[in-house]
Amino acid sequence: MVENKVSISFFLDASRPNADGKCLIKLNIYSKPDKKRYGTGHNVTKEEWEKLNSSHLKNEDLKEIKLKLNGIEEKASNIIKELNPFSFVAFEERFFNKASKSHTKNLKSWFENYIKELKENGQIGTAHLYRTTMNSINEFKKGLNLQDITPALLKSYESHLTSSKKSVSTISIYMRQIRTILNQAITAGVLPADMYPFRKYEIPSGRNVKKALNESDIAKLLNHKPEKKDEEKALDLWILSYLCNGMNFADIMELKPEDIKGNLLQFVRQKTKRTKKKDLRPIKVGLNQRAIEIIEKYKNTNPENPYLFPFLEPNLSPVTAKHRSKRLIRWVNTRMENIRSELKIDQKLGTYVARHSFSTILKRKGISSEFIKESLGHSSLVTTENYLDSFTDDVKLEYANLLTDLKA
Repeated sequence: MVENKVSISFFLDASRPNADGKCLIKLNIYSKPDKKRYGTGHNVTKEEWEKLNSSHLKNEDLKEIKLKLNGIEEKASNIIKELNPFSFVAFEERFFNKASKSHTKNLKSWFENYIKELKENGQIGTAHLYRTTMNSINEFKKGLNLQDITPALLKSYESHLTSSKKSVSTISIYMRQIRTILNQAITAGVLPADMYPFRKYEIPSGRNVKKALNESDIAKLLNHKPEKKDEEKALDLWILSYLCNGMNFADIMELKPEDIKGNLLQFVRQKTKRTKKKDLRPIKVGLNQRAIEIIEKYKNTNPENPYLFPFLEPNLSPVTAKHRSKRLIRWVNTRMENIRSELKIDQKLGTYVARHSFSTILKRKGISSEFIKESLGHSSLVTTENYLDSFTDDVKLEYANLLTDLKA
């Protein structure tokens, strides 16, 4: 049976027979590419299993089991019909009546469950952001349930955040994450759709201003020769990020030698890998001479370490890898602040500035927005993704060389 591209079937788990030689019948739910199996509580022998699938079933006990399995299948099918889009979390909430438990209506519990899911998926940074939001609204008002989140409460919470000197961008992040939690609760059937507060409450939007460096400041950095070795390394890594499509430091740390083919680097953003997208489109970077020199200068010399740079080791947990990334970023930013002071650059030189400067410099050079969007790996710009396949490797290399073709 297939509902909304989700198939339902039953499976005899013969790998674990009980003392009577009977095996558990499991409900099999398949939603490409994922599959989950759930125990039905009914055990039969292999011979009885074959009889269950017969059209001439005579055994009364087996008839009763067959009837109950039909009821399970019907219940699963009805739930799947109501879930659009389908998710295993929402299916399990309804199928196992988790919504009846009082804790599932508690806002903090929903946040904690989602944070746990994010951590299990390796999305440590996102999990941290959700925990910050959870702590913030819990500090504003403790013990909130899902149905307590009304337009009036959200407006009051917004005023509280504004008076606490939170930026519009921060307020927007908090509200979007609360919206995500409520959407999950509605999908799971825990919160009635007519209680959704975001139809009447509008999330504040403010332009998130990320200042890029101008050409003169970039030229100063490209030509600077720090006397201190640690500042030289910090600057080199910052420049590598700038030259490699504004690559995030987390992605730089995860690079492997096989990601480089000649003067082309190809990688999938860690942020993208952690999503459930099936089309993990890689980003291609044309490596100009300066980028190649920096890679050669700092590349890993340990043959047992699979990474391009010696920032990580094999088998690190996502939490440890995230900690390493944050530590490296702090290390670079501290030294780039010293360089900024020495070169008399007004704009702060955080690692994110390298990413924004990459896009802005190319834009000022007349490069199309489509190419820049592809290079940054912006997954939300769906309309440009298919079009961007037309850019050849030669064009990528030509554009890469423009990043150092600047006037001081």
